[in-house]
Amino acid sequence: MEGCGPGICLVVVGMVSILQLGVVFHYLHYSSNYRPGDTQRWENKTVTHKTGEDLVRWSKGRFLKIAESQTRKSLAPGCQNLQTRFLTIGVPTVCRKQQQYVLTTLDSLVSGLSRGQRQEVVIVVYLADQNETCRRSTETDVRQKYPSLVQSCLIRFLHPPAISRFYPALSRQSGTNSEKKARWRSKQNLDFSYLLIQCQNLSTYYLQLEDDVIAVSWFYRSIKETIKMTASNWVCIEFIELGFIGKLFHSSDLVPLATMIVDWYQHTPADDTYIEYYKKRQQKSRILVTPTLFQHIGWHSSLDGRLQKLKDPYFESDLENKLFVNNNPPANISTTMTIDFQHPPRDCYEGSRGYFLTSEPVKDGNVFRVLFLSLQNLSRIFVQTGISAGRGNILEEGVLELGKNIDCRNQSFFNVYRFHKGMVDVRIDQKDVRCIVIRVTADQKSVLMIKEISVFQK
Repeated sequence: MEGCGPGICLVVVGMVSILQLGVVFHYLHYSSNYRPGDTQRWENKTVTHKTGEDLVRWSKGRFLKIAESQTRKSLAPGCQNLQTRFLTIGVPTVCRKQQQYVLTTLDSLVSGLSRGQRQEVVIVVYLADQNETCRRSTETDVRQKYPSLVQSCLIRFLHPPAISRFYPALSRQSGTNSEKKARWRSKQNLDFSYLLIQCQNLSTYYLQLEDDVIAVSWFYRSIKETIKMTASNWVCIEFIELGFIGKLFHSSDLVPLATMIVDWYQHTPADDTYIEYYKKRQQKSRILVTPTLFQHIGWHSSLDGRLQKLKDPYFESDLENKLFVNNNPPANISTTMTIDFQHPPRDCYEGSRGYFLTSEPVKDGNVFRVLFLSLQNLSRIFVQTGISAGRGNILEEGVLELGKNIDCRNQSFFNVYRFHKGMVDVRIDQKDVRCIVIRVTADQKSVLMIKEISVFQK
């Protein structure tokens, strides 16, 4: 320091050092005395780390402490103090612009549980979207479809805590595609972590799913049998090969797993973190049960604009099996519905396996047309939509029409049958039928699956 004597310089340096120590002590004091819920005091402080984020406003430690403090508080009223169950199924969900799949996922899970098994399971739907209107809309849809299952606490809802800066600033829309994907992945990691922590005391075991999968009808029975047959020192059993889906853990592992996911949230997807976790816990190799029990059906990713056509190669299900092995008469198949090209229209009409799936929700006036190559004398027509009777991507409002016109496009139909719970099964005595048409009579929110069309000739 120019222009000062040695004594003055020493005094100034000493005062600066004391001030620096005071600041450090003040910060450590607040860090060590932080209590969950004591957020206002932290939010008024500003200490910055190298990425420009505010350590006091958001940090990994603060995120985990708030998550722990919310355990059981954030679940539905009346569901906090129920007896511990055998299995919790965690389903995080966010809103997609193109299409929602969560009702299809819940349909698949619920239909695979008997009345007795429903007493052993809890399904936690984490409404993780940052848009509250979207969260409330999804919750309303689920409540309206499953009022008794929500009331019985089989299905429970989880919302993010209403605390400022619970998540870091990850919602910016600007940046390159890789930057947007990195922010999306980081947010997804934190969603997983919060869900895991909230589910730690609900059951003995925990199964991680996502909101765009379907299950085989025997999934729960198979999981219980697998647990009985597997050596007791397992950490993770996998019931689907893909991603962080269909992974089974002991509930006692949820908090340490969540902590590792948070520690690595910015650079490692949970798809990889859980593998490192079970290796750290001395499970040396993957335990993948095949045939697998779950299949990924989502085409539109929760990352806006991203398409993902991932399918599990080991999945085998009765989903593709038709009820009747019937030789339908030759016909041309056409539709005005949007097509998932992995499940084209002809798959529901020909062969003993396969189904037709739309890529977007169907609209009023959409048609699926079967135009026979020659006139047919028919005795019965069976049409099933959805995963099973009355469940999962059914045609909610629609009719089956029979026509004699050569091109069946001028609506000269002489018989009309209304779908009931996604099905039509009619016995008829009808000659010279040229076509049958499935017509949608109301917009619906979900995609449509036509599982089978079987036409019986006289």
